[in-house]
Amino acid sequence: MQIFLHHYQSSLFSEKIRAILGYLDLDWFSVETSIIMPRPLLMPLTGGYRRTPNLQIDSNVYCDSAMIGRALARHTGQEALFAPGFAAHRVAEWADSQLFRTVVALNFAPAAVGAMFGNFEGLSVEDFAKDRAELTGGQAMQSFSAESAASSFDHTMVELEESLRAPFLFGANPSIADFSVYHCLWFLRNNPVNAPRLDRFANILAWLERIAAFGHGRSIAATGEQALATAKATEPVLPAIATALPPEVSLGSRVHATPVDYGLVPVEGELVGCSAHEIVLLRETPETGPVMTHFPRAGFDLTAV
Repeated sequence: MQIFLHHYQSSLFSEKIRAILGYLDLDWFSVETSIIMPRPLLMPLTGGYRRTPNLQIDSNVYCDSAMIGRALARHTGQEALFAPGFAAHRVAEWADSQLFRTVVALNFAPAAVGAMFGNFEGLSVEDFAKDRAELTGGQAMQSFSAESAASSFDHTMVELEESLRAPFLFGANPSIADFSVYHCLWFLRNNPVNAPRLDRFANILAWLERIAAFGHGRSIAATGEQALATAKATEPVLPAIATALPPEVSLGSRVHATPVDYGLVPVEGELVGCSAHEIVLLRETPETGPVMTHFPRAGFDLTAV
């Protein structure tokens, strides 16, 4: 089996997955995508889903970092990544939503946005803003001011600093919660204007170093053409998942899977799997042949076509 990560270097959700790949000590192919649309070599794999990153294992394609984390844990037999259960999962969900919006507000503040764009080689502020406006339907990615984001961030970091008494958030081993909080703080630390906000938190800095020490595994540069060729040369595999269907759809029916927050692009396919955690659509394109595209159940609408 070959693993491809479709990502770009400055993407914070991509860093979450790169860190998990490092923790799991995996070999993988790195396919660099554009920061903004279009992404013509990626869309056949995702069915039009346009958020970053996306993970491909042969002709199974996983969208959304929440789904990708579960897929990697299942692929490697490292289900302990999710073992802490409800509390860890809710921390991960909070980090991927509320903490994410907080650090975005801080990095997009007038004093910091110029430094952030230093990581976006050859990309203008105008083109980025236009692309993200299309992604969010014209809504701002940050839902509160830089001032309120700063006070919320400081309050949260004080609590996090005081709670870090073990090597990781839920004990001696990292969980999905660690990687979800980590990628938000990684994003903030990569902005030289905002990086000093963490300097007074010794426990947090040590914890960040422990996560970063896992590295990113062993990556080999690859192209979108190689990824498409691998999808076409392989057959998708339906995972063994329990069935939990909403009443309005049935296995074998044509459905749309659509994010509920932003990037509201419906992906159409045949519903071949649906559990409490996962939606699996069977799709086919000339570029890929049959592929299975996977989405998390939470955060996605599943509707009949």
